[in-house]
Amino acid sequence: MLKYQEIYQIQQVRRRLKRGLYSGYYSHVHTADGDRLQEFTHGPQAVADSAANLALCLDAGRAMGPGLVVIKPYVIQLAGQDTQKASQCLWPEAWLQAHGQWLDSHGVHRPTRDTTTRGQCSSFYTYRACLILSEHQGVYDAETGQRLTNRRATIERMWDLGFAANRGRPLQIAKTRWTGTREDLQHVTQLADQYWTRQDLSEVAKKMCSAYRSINRYAAWPGAW
Repeated sequence: MLKYQEIYQIQQVRRRLKRGLYSGYYSHVHTADGDRLQEFTHGPQAVADSAANLALCLDAGRAMGPGLVVIKPYVIQLAGQDTQKASQCLWPEAWLQAHGQWLDSHGVHRPTRDTTTRGQCSSFYTYRACLILSEHQGVYDAETGQRLTNRRATIERMWDLGFAANRGRPLQIAKTRWTGTREDLQHVTQLADQYWTRQDLSEVAKKMCSAYRSINRYAAWPGAW
């Protein structure tokens, strides 16, 4: 099952060391020397856990078939034609319960599934950076396990499944709740193209283009990179 405790601790240590957070409240709790020692002693286990999590995600992706695996410290996504079985294997009920208790949250965090006319995306979100270390995060081909490094090609792969991409490094699949489906975005893009030169002449045209810009600010798709 996915590991998270050591990963989270080292993520916190690296964050403090990078930002120099050793004044005010932190000066009574952590020191730079103490954090360096913790990274030296616990870092290898966190790296091993992170690599193991990546391997588990890629195994689930291969079982799913053609598609994508997105893994970042706060989110894991499986995207393909049918993600239900892969999702159940990666996030069994016992793990969800244990993770929820560790988070000390009021409810159990569960994976969600978005469905389009072209595919599905199962996503698990957590509010602690505990799923992967930065050296292993990325977007991977589900069949080959290779990391995708071409940004536009990655956006097109997500688009082929009916999703836009959330901007950022690395990219992740945007929730249809916030961006709409591929068909919705195609329609919005067509309307924006139609009304773009008339924004100063019509309030309707201005609102059409504003809707396009507000989505494109945080999401990308072919033609709206």
